Amino acid sequence: EKGKMTAIVGPSGAGKTTIMDLIMRFYDPSHGGVYADGVDLRQLDLASWRKAIGVVSQDIFLFNDTVANNIGLWQPEATEQRIEDAAREAYAHEFIQQMPNGYATNIGDRGWNLSGGQRQRIALARAILRKPQILILDEATSSLDSESEELIHEYIRRIRGTCTMIVVAHRLSTIQDADKIVVLQDGRIADQGDWESLLKGSEVFASYHRLQSGV
Repeated sequence: EKGKMTAIVGPSGAGKTTIMDLIMRFYDPSHGGVYADGVDLRQLDLASWRKAIGVVSQDIFLFNDTVANNIGLWQPEATEQRIEDAAREAYAHEFIQQMPNGYATNIGDRGWNLSGGQRQRIALARAILRKPQILILDEATSSLDSESEELIHEYIRRIRGTCTMIVVAHRLSTIQDADKIVVLQDGRIADQGDWESLLKGSEVFASYHRLQSGV
């Protein structure tokens, strides 16, 4: 739903990545459809649709280039100020400033000299710079340290309602505030609802929650 945060959860192989690929139109469904504002995505201009989306995934590809050029990858016309503003929003500005040449620092192939949390925050800044109407976080915090994870979730809390968010999460603790949680199992939607209703009414979700919480 527009302006809402929808979380997608489920074990490995349940279909989370498939849904993301369908949303991005890497391929189209053989049955049914994916709709935005009631319009089948296949009726939309592909380039325009993808331009409206910002994605931060678990596996981030960074180039052997400067911090600024990595953030501005999809917005080559962006000014230095816009790049810095995006980095501030992603809580990346502080550590970037501490690098040898700031935003002009070369980060190496795939960002080898950055921590996982720093790479994710640069990727988030890259997505923010696009000012996306739809922000997809595809297990973006699954391998982060607790500080970096909390910073990204602080950003999520801050922008709630300003864009449509789709969050694919392995750790259930990260999506308690979602407007809707879609629970996948064996390639199908097993249940959907908010956190409280699923804990009370979905055995699949409750079981998944027990496994993670040890309760």
